[in-house]
Amino acid sequence: MIRSMTGYSKVREESGGFSLNVAVKSVNHRFLDLQFRMPSALSPMEPALRRIVKQHVIRGHVEVSVNLERAGTEELEVDRKLLKAYIAVCREVQDELGSAGEPDVVQLLRIPGVISGEAELTDKELAVIRKILEPALVSALETLNTMREREGEALEKDIRERLDHLESLRKSIAKQARRIPQYAQQRLENRLRELLGAVHVDAARLAQEVAYMASRSDISEELTRFQSHLVQARQLLAESPEVGKKFDFLLQELNREANTLLSKTSDVPQIGVEVGRQAIEMKSEIEKLREQVQNIE
Repeated sequence: MIRSMTGYSKVREESGGFSLNVAVKSVNHRFLDLQFRMPSALSPMEPALRRIVKQHVIRGHVEVSVNLERAGTEELEVDRKLLKAYIAVCREVQDELGSAGEPDVVQLLRIPGVISGEAELTDKELAVIRKILEPALVSALETLNTMREREGEALEKDIRERLDHLESLRKSIAKQARRIPQYAQQRLENRLRELLGAVHVDAARLAQEVAYMASRSDISEELTRFQSHLVQARQLLAESPEVGKKFDFLLQELNREANTLLSKTSDVPQIGVEVGRQAIEMKSEIEKLREQVQNIE
């Protein structure tokens, strides 16, 4: 089952006099890009938390937010001097820009150092928090993956339908391609009559030229490779959820074959127009697949 790279989850845990809110959000990204937002006192735990995330997520931009609160009714100590300095700077900037309104005090309180004492944690307290935080992060990541798998089901259904459509287009083009030698012979004979009039044309020589024209317009290899890429794409969907990069490569190959189908049949107008139309439809479908694949882990 494939996974979408988009998801969100949030977990709250309370223990040992602390309350933790862990939120995980993921969106599209070519690689695994991790970003942590948490109190500076918890920074030493980040390497371990990164290892946990990497065990659950392969690709995507992942934001992990950790909010730590002490249980009880302890009063927070606010560095009022520092807070007033931030407010003064905000007002100066607003005056320069001609912006109205008052600074958002709630946002300013979140600046490290404004609320003193929040980073003052003992080693014993940090050990307690670690025992809460790591399982909470695992739980949030498992919930995130459940959501991403659910979205992945819808993605997979759409992708399989588009692959089926590409296969039907391939079969239609293959059916028409069988007539290429016939049309190549007719076209060559007509051109020779126009050029030579009633002059006799050697049958063996004509057969050679027909074979040459037919070979130039032969698309059997491209159709075979196209079918092979479709088979590989379906196999990727069945193998594992980590298929995004491999699938993107296959789409590049499919698009290359569709371009060749367009160019090689332009010399046979009797079927080239229809093959061209279907090859363009192939390219359109491949592009839609590419958009979907961008969201696969």
